[in-house]
Amino acid sequence: MDIKTMTCIRKEADPEKISKFSNLVKDNNLNFVKVSKQLSLIGNEVRLKILWLLQQDELCVCDLSDILNMTIPAVSQHLRKLKDLEMVDFRREGKTLYYFLHPELSDLIILLLKGFANKLKTETV
Repeated sequence: MDIKTMTCIRKEADPEKISKFSNLVKDNNLNFVKVSKQLSLIGNEVRLKILWLLQQDELCVCDLSDILNMTIPAVSQHLRKLKDLEMVDFRREGKTLYYFLHPELSDLIILLLKGFANKLKTETV
């Protein structure tokens, strides 16, 4: 069916409902933007792996580099992007930074990671 020929078949609009949900969308626009950007970031296989690994335990860049068989600069670039969107955070121990999932990571992202983790074969760490 051509989109131009589609018409709404409701008998009448519910202005109260339309206004309520329009306001909810406007009021939450920043959250929609943030989560949309986060979802876009985890569409990358490496970043998805990093987030999944950090859901298991905190890890330093060297750990991630060894696990993913990638260079430290490459892993660092992915971590920077994840940190910029508040998906990961770190703590410093001497000169080493240990990364972990950001405490305010979107519930939707956490739910996706948990669902994904359930599909994977894992050993208890």
